[in-house]
Amino acid sequence: MFIHFLNNLQYLSIIIYKRHKKNKEIIICSLILTLVMIKKSKDIKICLCAIAKNENKYLREFVEHYKKIGYNKIFLYDNNDIFGEKIEEAINDYIIKEFVKVIYFKEISPNKNPQIEAYKDCYAKNSKLYDWLSFFDIDEYVELNKKYKTMKEFLKDKKLAHCQNIKINWLDYYDNNLLYYENKPLQERIQIFRYDAPVNIHIKSTIKGNLSKNFWENARNPHTSRTNYTSCSSSGKIIKYNSPYNNPPDFTNAKLKHYRYKSFQEYCLKIKRGRADCDDNKRKQLMKKSLKQLHLQIQNNSEKAKIFHKIFNDSIYELKL
Repeated sequence: MFIHFLNNLQYLSIIIYKRHKKNKEIIICSLILTLVMIKKSKDIKICLCAIAKNENKYLREFVEHYKKIGYNKIFLYDNNDIFGEKIEEAINDYIIKEFVKVIYFKEISPNKNPQIEAYKDCYAKNSKLYDWLSFFDIDEYVELNKKYKTMKEFLKDKKLAHCQNIKINWLDYYDNNLLYYENKPLQERIQIFRYDAPVNIHIKSTIKGNLSKNFWENARNPHTSRTNYTSCSSSGKIIKYNSPYNNPPDFTNAKLKHYRYKSFQEYCLKIKRGRADCDDNKRKQLMKKSLKQLHLQIQNNSEKAKIFHKIFNDSIYELKL
């Protein structure tokens, strides 16, 4: 298709030259037009798919970050409670401009994994429209090597030409010992991270469009699928095993800054909200485990204990801890 397009441009340029070879201005203008069209034809389209629940306070920063690094569109799956937050209240201007499309995704069967169902739907509906699709959470921010100005420049790197799934490792950020939420940008108030954090082996996927089979078909986790497509790290190194990990982590050309804690208050609210990457039964098991871990943290900290009991009293009763 691209070769055919170039041949037509070449043919048009020859005609213009023959008819107007004495008019330098017309020849120069036709040459500039040809170069612009070639550049545009080489551009790629990229989108991001994400699921959100009770995350309104973070959405604007998230959307603006990915717009800044060159994404064409964000598909945001609204997993809020039926009478809960309204995404439109946080980023309605981006919805109106059609940079963000919100997909109603609230009434999902308790036996299904909402996040994987959202990812599956997003790839099925958009993989033929976009060259690459990223699947990230609202608390995950891509940071590129400084040699790339945008995500498109990174994805067009020749070292990634053979890749169908680019696995970007987490870089785990901690809570800076903050107790309460502050109305400041997340990346400004949380700046402590560890390159040696064990969870950094986790990855999230950016997937090539128009694959023959839906990438998320048969997936068991929101990090990657069991489909046998060529997977690479951010440096283009082939990852032979198909798992949600890349160990050791590869931060060469990209990292995924993961703000899983934020402040203690925010982390408690995150645990109470529940995870989107499992069914209801698994969600309750994981919440019970997390509550026991949090309970240990508050033993010698009265302020943390106050926050914990204010948020979790009803959950402690329901789960019979």
